[in-house]
Amino acid sequence: MKVILAMAALLAGGAAPSAAPAPTAACQSFTRTSAGAPEVVRTWLARSADDHVVVCTPQQPHDAADAVPVYTGETAVTRHGAVCSYARRVLSAVGDGAGSRLRHDEHGDAVGMVLASGDCPAPHSAAAPDRYTLTYDLSPAAFVSIMAFWAAATASPQAFERATACCKSQAAAAAPGSRLREAIDAGHHIGTAAVRRIVRLSGASLRQRYALFVSDPDSRPTGAPVYVIYLSKWLGVGAYHITGVTEAAS
Repeated sequence: MKVILAMAALLAGGAAPSAAPAPTAACQSFTRTSAGAPEVVRTWLARSADDHVVVCTPQQPHDAADAVPVYTGETAVTRHGAVCSYARRVLSAVGDGAGSRLRHDEHGDAVGMVLASGDCPAPHSAAAPDRYTLTYDLSPAAFVSIMAFWAAATASPQAFERATACCKSQAAAAAPGSRLREAIDAGHHIGTAAVRRIVRLSGASLRQRYALFVSDPDSRPTGAPVYVIYLSKWLGVGAYHITGVTEAAS
């Protein structure tokens, strides 16, 4: 359990290659027809299936000239049933000068997913920047079932109690779990809070385990904690259960 908690904290803290750029980064998206695209971006798009590359430059007041851009390649949005999705891959700049190029870092691969009944929303929309959830090793079917479970589990205090019934000493009794339970009891719409990431955890052949990273709807500033909710389900049968709740910095 300690290993899982450490990995979840690492992901939530943004130390993993797959973490999204910091909110203080200035980002710009370039397609194949964008004017002013960096040469490494044009070269990448010419030989890849990505629809565009997002370039984010961290804002560092004292070392702005030395800020290293972060490159992310993204495909166009596609739809599979009720799920809209796009592939996201972290790119690394290698080489110098005219020989510089972008290289795919496979460890940063993720898929952005969202449930939609109408047209697929645009990723990174200024009006709704958190619409898409970054998922890691997750099928569209698993995404649908997990999101349905989470919405049901947070609909009422009684539903949360049922969802944690199997492992109450670990899930609901821990301090973050108690605060989450109190927020639901107070009528906060936890189920509507942005599920920022869903990570499938390895290590059990007969049990599917996942970690959900959920924004605290009452705390939005940079560095505010997010809830990390651990789910478990027997392979192919049974329902999901919440087996643990902790917090990590956003």
